[in-house]
Amino acid sequence: MYKSTYGLINAKLEEKDSENAPLFSIEYVLLGGDIDVLDKLTLYMRLCHTGTKGLYNQFPIMHGNKDDYMSPDQLIAFTSAFLMAENKEALSNVWRYLAKNQLTYNNLKPNEVDRDRTMQLSAVLFSGVAAGHRYLDFFLSLVCIYSCFTKKKETSGKLKAWVIFNTLDMNITRAICNILISRNTYLKSWKGVFLEYFKEKDNPVRILAQKLKGE
Repeated sequence: MYKSTYGLINAKLEEKDSENAPLFSIEYVLLGGDIDVLDKLTLYMRLCHTGTKGLYNQFPIMHGNKDDYMSPDQLIAFTSAFLMAENKEALSNVWRYLAKNQLTYNNLKPNEVDRDRTMQLSAVLFSGVAAGHRYLDFFLSLVCIYSCFTKKKETSGKLKAWVIFNTLDMNITRAICNILISRNTYLKSWKGVFLEYFKEKDNPVRILAQKLKGE
C-alpha cells in the first residue's frame, strides 16, 4: 500500500509512481519511519543520474513531457537523502553544477544555461549549505521562516521547510517556524500541516504525523 514501483512512498493509494514520492519518502523517514525506505531512495537516485556530475532526472524513466524536468521538491529530497547518507561528493557535485550553470538546472539539456529552468531559491540555498557553504545558513533560514509565515492554508512550501530544517538540524529556525505554525489559525500545528496535505487516512506519512504534538 502506498508504495511506488521503486519502494518509495506515494501520497494516494491510486498512484503508481508519484512525482513527489522522493520527498514523501524523506518526510516518512524524518518522522521516524522505516529507514529501509532511504535505501530504496538511494537506489532511485542512482537510477536518476544523467551521467553529468551533479545532474539528476526527475524519474528513472522519462515520460516525454514537462514532468521530466527536475523539480525543486525532488532536488530538496535528493539533497536531504545525500546528507543522511553523508555523501559529500554528491552534495558537492550538485552545488558545483548549479554554480557553474548560473543556478539553472535543466536535466534535459545538460550544461546549458536555461533561465526558464532557474532552480527555486530554497533548493539552491539548501544545496549550498549541504555542500558546506555555511555562509548561506542565514538566507536559508529566512526562506524557511518566510514559507512558514505566509499563505495560511498552503502546506507544500511549509513541508519543504520542515524537511530542510530537520535534515540540517537548524534548531533556531525550527523553533521560530514552530511558533509561526502554532499561531496559524487554520493549520495550528505541524500535525495539522501534514494532515491537511496527506488526506487519505491510511497513508503511512499521515499515520506517523498523527503522533506529532498538536491538534
